[in-house]
Amino acid sequence: MQPLFIQDTDVARLLDHGSVIDVLDQAYLDFGAGRASVHPRTRSECADARLSSMGGIWTGRNVAAVKVYPTLAGRFSFLVNLFDLGSNKAIAVLEGNELTRFRTAAQTALIASKVVPAGASKLALFGAGVQGRGQAAALCGVFPFQDIAVVDPQDSEDWCRRFALSTGASVYACSAEEAVRGADVVVTATRSTEPVFLGHWLKSRAFVAAVGISSPKGRELDDATLDRAERVIVEWLPQSMEEAGDIVLWNAAKATKLDKTLDLPMLYAGKAPWPDVGSGITVFKSVGTGLADTACAYLAYQRASRSGLVGGSREAVA
Repeated sequence: MQPLFIQDTDVARLLDHGSVIDVLDQAYLDFGAGRASVHPRTRSECADARLSSMGGIWTGRNVAAVKVYPTLAGRFSFLVNLFDLGSNKAIAVLEGNELTRFRTAAQTALIASKVVPAGASKLALFGAGVQGRGQAAALCGVFPFQDIAVVDPQDSEDWCRRFALSTGASVYACSAEEAVRGADVVVTATRSTEPVFLGHWLKSRAFVAAVGISSPKGRELDDATLDRAERVIVEWLPQSMEEAGDIVLWNAAKATKLDKTLDLPMLYAGKAPWPDVGSGITVFKSVGTGLADTACAYLAYQRASRSGLVGGSREAVA
C-alpha cells in the first residue's frame, strides 16, 4: 500500500475544531494512562536555517508520527509522517500547516472547556494572524462570546467585520488594557518576546492561554500574570521547562513555582485535580506537542481514506 499524500487544502476540508478537540481529549487521556507518549522537539541550526522535528506514539490508536519543519526568516513549513504500528509501515504523509493551525487552536479550546464557566462572554485576542484567527474560531465553537476585543499591530478591521458577521459577536480592535479588562478568556498568539499586557489588568477569574512562542528566551506573559494564577497548566513538563519562556523566565526570576504548575498527563491521569471552573486565574502555556500532531494526523488520515477525498488506499487504520 502506497502512503497517502494529504495536502493542506485537503486537511482544511477534513478537519473541524470540534472533532479535533475530541481526538486531542482522547490522546491526552491515553497519555495519562500510559498508552501514548511524546517524542520531544529537537532543533538543528546552520547559518540562518533551522530544522526541527517532534512526534508522538499513540498505542491507543496503533499509530506514531513525526512532524519535521524548516524555519527560514521566521517562516515555517510543516510535513507530518504517519505510521501504522501494526504493519510498521508509513500510511500517510501530510502537509502540516493546516494541521498545526487546527491542533493548536483546538487544544486551547479543549483546556478552556474544562476550566472556564460556560457563560464566558468576553474574549481578548492578542494577534489576529493565522493562528490567532484559528484560536478565536475554535473558542467561539465552545463559548457564546458577546465581545471579542482584538489587539493586533496589523490592520485587522476587515477580519473583525467578517468575524462579527459569522459569529454575531461584537468584534473590535482596541488597546491592550481595554481588551484585557473584564475579559473572561485572554489568548496571546503573537511572536512577541516581551509581555503583551500587564497581569494586574486581569479579572480575578480569567483564563489566559499563551500560544504564540516556544522559545526559552521569549515570553508573552509577565510575572504578575503567573504570580496571580491559582494554577498554571502546561502540556508536558519536561518539554515546557525547556521551551516555554514564560515559565522558564518566571521560575528563573523567583523561587520555583512548580508547586502550582500542572501538566496534562498529570491532570488526565487524575494525579492532580483540574482547577475548579471559574475559581481564580488559570494560565495555560502551550508550546505544542508531537502527540497533538499525531492525533490530528490520525484523524485526517481516517477521514481521507474513508471519504475518497484524496487518492490512495481507502483502508483505515485499525
